[in-house]
Amino acid sequence: MADGDRVHPAGPGRDGGAVVAGMQCTRSARGEFARAAAMEWTRLASLRTTWWCLGIGAAAMAVFAVLMGISTADKIADDPASASEFSYTRLTSQGVFYLLQFVVLTLAALIATGEQANGGSAAALLVVPRRGRLLAARTAVTAGFAFATGTAVTALGIGVLRLVLGAGVPLEPEYVVRTVLGAGVCMALFAAMAVGLGTALRSTAATIGVGLLLLLGVPMVLQLSATEWLNDLAAVFPGFAGIEFYASGDVGFYTAPHDGPVNAFTVLGWAAAAQLVGYAESKARDA
Repeated sequence: MADGDRVHPAGPGRDGGAVVAGMQCTRSARGEFARAAAMEWTRLASLRTTWWCLGIGAAAMAVFAVLMGISTADKIADDPASASEFSYTRLTSQGVFYLLQFVVLTLAALIATGEQANGGSAAALLVVPRRGRLLAARTAVTAGFAFATGTAVTALGIGVLRLVLGAGVPLEPEYVVRTVLGAGVCMALFAAMAVGLGTALRSTAATIGVGLLLLLGVPMVLQLSATEWLNDLAAVFPGFAGIEFYASGDVGFYTAPHDGPVNAFTVLGWAAAAQLVGYAESKARDA
């Protein structure tokens, strides 16, 4: 065999080296995200505030369901025909709107801003230097907990209502499932929005204040106007879009100009925008 015809042993070469480097980079990114998520979950689970918020949310929903159930039972006793008009979805969704979403907002704001008060943000960045990865892990853990909280507390509200009202009031399983899962999804998105806001504002009070304005304050002021386009504008704010989604349009006190999944995408847009603002602000300040 001529020297020019020798077969050289196979090696990684440039293309092979790039592939290996890419695989190593992917494994490193996954490992770093996993460490960040574990760190965030440890912090979330170890705070007494987390469980206080969960307990307050559950207690508030249970009390709300008992009071509304007793009121409804009295109404049905006076007018038995009104039992067919009762909606578990409508009443439970109002409990989520007036109570649960603000508990989730408070918890997410505390998680997002707590490290700013005790100087823990610098230590977190030493463990996970990439700010986007740290923010993603914090958001994923907080949103996951908010989803579990939303589904559990909403299911609790429906269960308490069922116990108070009894079997005489019809309960449609399809709407129950949609309400429970819809509330969980919206609570997760609200948590993601609050984490983004908290990362940008770096103040618990400011984050809760802005969140309250977005979820309830501004849209309710818009609805005080007799102008139709201002009333319609309220539907693009996350609080009103959220209840339209998890109440499946059966809100009882507000009707948006549009119905269906578009409301979930509206809340998703707010969460994504808050995350982008939070990431940009974190990268600028912590550079």
